[in-house]
Amino acid sequence: MAPRTGQDRLRIARIIGIVLATAIACVVILYFSIPMSDTQQHQFDVILVLGNPANADGSIASIARSRVLEAIRQYHAGVAPRLLMTGGAVENRFVESQVMSRFARSEGVPDSAVFVEGEARNTIQNAYYSYKIMQAHGWSSALVVSSPSHLRRASLIFSHYPLAWEMHAAPWPPNLPGWKLVWFWCSEAGYTSYGRLFGFPNAGKYLPQTHFTLPRL
Repeated sequence: MAPRTGQDRLRIARIIGIVLATAIACVVILYFSIPMSDTQQHQFDVILVLGNPANADGSIASIARSRVLEAIRQYHAGVAPRLLMTGGAVENRFVESQVMSRFARSEGVPDSAVFVEGEARNTIQNAYYSYKIMQAHGWSSALVVSSPSHLRRASLIFSHYPLAWEMHAAPWPPNLPGWKLVWFWCSEAGYTSYGRLFGFPNAGKYLPQTHFTLPRL
């Protein structure tokens, strides 16, 4: 077989580049076109804080801390009269929602305004178990607080539940390395786009009516 010429290699490189650029563009469109709210209201029944693992010693980690602090700011601004922390013991023996609720109380939020969901092991279960708690209390709307890259996956998941919701970003911790930010955004964009096209592989009984939604251009 004759060796490839420089023109052949350049042609192949161009084709690969076009395919990669097209794939990246599709992921970007699928990810960033996900709506961040399904309501026009500005006040909600509850501020729902999505969980993040605690440190190995049980203290609140920087990402979870940032989420809770942002939720507290919204609570004091009158956006909702209560907080709902969600998340079980996923990466270690400490229940994420309990760690976050203790931190919220240490920041002056009264016990009566803090609720805990401690079973969820991923974002889909965060939505499922939180929805059950909201149903039990007669709550029908939520401001959902999480990290910026996480919100569109959460939005895609919460859109399957009969709630009025809005996604709200907590700032990234100032000490978070740049490579982690890149990883968070890229991994979330890829996984969320896959979930939008084909459904989430770990949805199980927790995510009703999984279906593809066309991007809004």
